[in-house]
Order: sequence, then C-alpha cells, then structure tokens
Amino acid sequence: MNSNDPLIKNLIDFGLSEKEAKIYLALLELEIAPVQEVAKIAGINRSSAYVVLESLKKKGLASTSNEKKIQEYVATSPEALLQTADHLVKKQELIKGGISNIVPDLKAIYKGTKQKPKVRVFEGREGLINAMSLALNNKEKVIRAFSSGENILKILPDFITAWAHKRVDLDILLHGIYVDNQASRDLIQTLPKKVKIVYVSKKDHPSPVDMLIFDNTIGYLIVDKGEITTIVFENKEMSMAMKGIFDLAWKEAERAGGKVEEID
Repeated sequence: MNSNDPLIKNLIDFGLSEKEAKIYLALLELEIAPVQEVAKIAGINRSSAYVVLESLKKKGLASTSNEKKIQEYVATSPEALLQTADHLVKKQELIKGGISNIVPDLKAIYKGTKQKPKVRVFEGREGLINAMSLALNNKEKVIRAFSSGENILKILPDFITAWAHKRVDLDILLHGIYVDNQASRDLIQTLPKKVKIVYVSKKDHPSPVDMLIFDNTIGYLIVDKGEITTIVFENKEMSMAMKGIFDLAWKEAERAGGKVEEID
C-alpha cells in the first residue's frame, strides 16, 4: 500500500499511525483473516502487524474471531470512524467552551505575573544616582559592567567614589569590561577593591552606552547631546541572557589578550 494513498492520508489525519491505517485498510479488504495474511496485504512484517492489530482493537477498530483454530481479525465497520470523529468534535467543543470560560481569569493572572518585564526610566544626574543605588541592593553580590569610563566619571565624579566604597562595604564584586582609555584608568582609581576588570580596545567596544547587570536587573546609561537617560529593565530571563553574553565577552576579551586588572 502506498503511503501517499488519499485513504491512508485521511486515516492518519483522523489519528491513526501509518501502519495502523495500512492494517485497517487491509482488514477491510480481507473482511476476516489471520495476522500473516493481514501483514502481507498491508506490506508490514508479521510481528509489527500483530502489535498494530492489538492497538486497533483497543481503539475499537478491530476485533478477533475464534471460530477457527487460528485466531483471525475482523475490521470494525467504517461507520465507527465517523461516530468516533463526531465524539471527538463534541469533546473539542466542550473543551473550547471550558477554555473560553476561564480565559478572563487566566488573563487576570497573566497581567499580574512577576515575570513580566518591568521598565523604569530615570532622567538626569539624580536619576542616574537613583539607578546606580539599586545595584547596591544586590543579592548575588556581583555587578557586571560594560563601560567606556567617560560618562560616569564626567557625570558623577564625587558620587562614584562614595558608591564604590559602599559597594566594598557590602562585599559586592565589580566584574567589568572597560574600554582601554585614560578615563577608564582614572575611573578604576576610584574603585578601592573587589574589582576584576578586562580592558578592550575602543574598536571592540564602540558603543558609548554604559551597562550594569545584577540580580534580575539590567541598567543602561545613555548620554545624548548632554541629555542623561538611565533605563532599568527588571526581568529574570533577560538578565540571565545578558549575564551569559557578558561572561562570553569577558572570556573572548581575555583570550584576545586584553589586559586584566584585579584588586582584592
């Protein structure tokens, strides 16, 4: 039997496997027959045919006859397929109705999910201070940072030193990828200890955007024509992804010969 036969295709759509469809059609043709004859007509080996016939029996599409010494199989009338299909349609309609009834409740739960990304936007210097202060409330005790060094030092020259000392007091490690320039080296001087930095060339990190990653939070500092904007995303999946990207970038920078500076 050709598996491209429209009858077989329709039986597969109904829910039968290809072998079940072939065996059922063979049974319809033979009316009643032992397993070896059914297998021959269906083009399936005998051991597989026996397993498939037992499966069809469980689905109500075949039965056995013991009128002869050898067990023979009989196909159930094709009308049984239509009855089963009608039953499935009614069952699906009931399921659809049940789901329709609970969709409003499911939506209410979805709106309140804790995993829905939370976004906050801070404007100006004070906004940046507020955003950076969030990083000190850090359960993992690790802050991952991408930085050009220039923005932070220009905007918060005094605050960054106090922030760094408080970070050390809280036993939080700063793990950074910094552009290799004078601003970054000056910035590192404000960081007393618990720092692990790898330097990269400006061509490898051309973006002027600074970023902090900690716990389930990602913070971006954007300075455009003197306007300071800090955007904070809170989402577990996004944070996990960015931590993975950061760790890969760190390893690649170190492999490429980037200078590593570590202050315990």
